[in-house]
Amino acid sequence: MTTQPYKDTVNPFWNTKLSVIFLLVISFVIVSGVASSGITNNLDNSIAGFFGSLQDPTLDLIFIIITTTSDTINLIIAGFVLTIIKRTRRFGMILLISLVAITILVTYIKPLFGIEHPQETFVPLISLPEKFTLERDSFMPLAQGYSFPSNHIASAVAFGFIIGGLSYRYSFRFALAFMISFPIIIGFTKLYLFQHNLMDLIGGYLFGLIIVILIVKGLKANIQTPKNFERVQEEEIEVEDDEGGEVKDGGDGVDGAEEEVKEVKQAEKEDEEDEEDEEEKGEILKKKTLGKLQRDKKTPESKMDNDNNKKDNLS
Repeated sequence: MTTQPYKDTVNPFWNTKLSVIFLLVISFVIVSGVASSGITNNLDNSIAGFFGSLQDPTLDLIFIIITTTSDTINLIIAGFVLTIIKRTRRFGMILLISLVAITILVTYIKPLFGIEHPQETFVPLISLPEKFTLERDSFMPLAQGYSFPSNHIASAVAFGFIIGGLSYRYSFRFALAFMISFPIIIGFTKLYLFQHNLMDLIGGYLFGLIIVILIVKGLKANIQTPKNFERVQEEEIEVEDDEGGEVKDGGDGVDGAEEEVKEVKQAEKEDEEDEEDEEEKGEILKKKTLGKLQRDKKTPESKMDNDNNKKDNLS
């Protein structure tokens, strides 16, 4: 059976076009220019004042819990969990590489822009555990005083993108919603906790998306073996629609995937038939060879018996 690599052209997360990457890069450059110019300072102050007026002990607890889920260490743990699972091992490695790349790049990019954190300081209205602190956006001292682009949001985007790509086979709507909503929810917590301004979040979102897409394309996440492709398509894509027996959330893409699965199955069936034919030919050739060897071995013995019989008759 053949195990040649198979290219998944259905999943849009693994097949982002270069034109989209170019558009994201241009958008990041524009956002960076706007953030560096300082023209959004009044907007940032208004947003900070709004969230400051909302501060409440219950909201403090909720937003602190939510924002902690995007801590770099927690996302790294999630990446290791994905690597433990055989089916998602490759994508767990891609997530870990993306997180490391984003953290390093953001650390050295922040000083270039030199945009400082919001002036407001978050003071919780609840008692937090001793020695508990909100994770800094950067670990290196040279970048800890700056906030653009947001490392937390960029990492959250990478996580959302990978999870979205994995869940696409179940539901395209969920995949797209998770990729968009998870970083946005984390962004709201950063605004509430006065860790970032609005432009920091937008810049982090674009930057994280650019990096994870480049890594996904560079590591060829859309390449898999026919065996894995068939298993994933059969076990994960074919989800029954509530109204009937039709496949949902994939549209024409799923129909195309089913055709590709059929082609893979047909190719594997033909390979199996060829192997069976070869085995049958081998068995026939083996039997002929053994038969010939037995005849060759028997011929001298028969000749000797005839000679002995002749001698006996003469005597």
